[in-house]
Amino acid sequence: MSETVAARGLPPGFVETPHPPVAGPAKLVSHVESVVIERPFAQVVAAVDALPLSRRHPAAAGLPGVADTLALTPDGFGPVGGRHLVFLTDDTTVVEQVLENTRTAADWRFRYQVWGYTTAAAKPLRYGLGDFHYVADGERTLLTWTYSFELKGDAFPGFLGVGLGGFLLKLAFLNGPYASWMKAGLAAIKAGAEGA
Repeated sequence: MSETVAARGLPPGFVETPHPPVAGPAKLVSHVESVVIERPFAQVVAAVDALPLSRRHPAAAGLPGVADTLALTPDGFGPVGGRHLVFLTDDTTVVEQVLENTRTAADWRFRYQVWGYTTAAAKPLRYGLGDFHYVADGERTLLTWTYSFELKGDAFPGFLGVGLGGFLLKLAFLNGPYASWMKAGLAAIKAGAEGA
């Protein structure tokens, strides 16, 4: 997957930490968005591979986009275990690590974990999980993006439990601004793939 060329080094005080253990689905709060890309699967995969992360994830709905990335592992952010630091457009950062990257001639699954948020808005979040699933559908490609969060049990709304805390997170964030942000990302991927 194409990355931007980092214009920055590690931020002062940055300490690399292991990724948090991933919980089962019952502990996660999720939102799903989908888009149809009017291009064959092979063309979409090639276009997405060439599209920088900063173009795939613009700022939207009051949430920051990707400004830049810096590889933290020798092979970059593509193979399983690959990790990078993401600089966001609001001058905050997150760390991401690839959990799964499997491709066939008609299916591509790319899952990654996000943690180490430096924005105060992410205080209730232990980590996030992103899951992009591209599937061939004749001369077009179906893309589904699932984003899930595990809430911290010692912060609001996580201390209310997954049921009520998750409901509040969905109500205030996931089904509103975050859904709009995801839709903007999918629109950017669609435009990049169809315009390639």
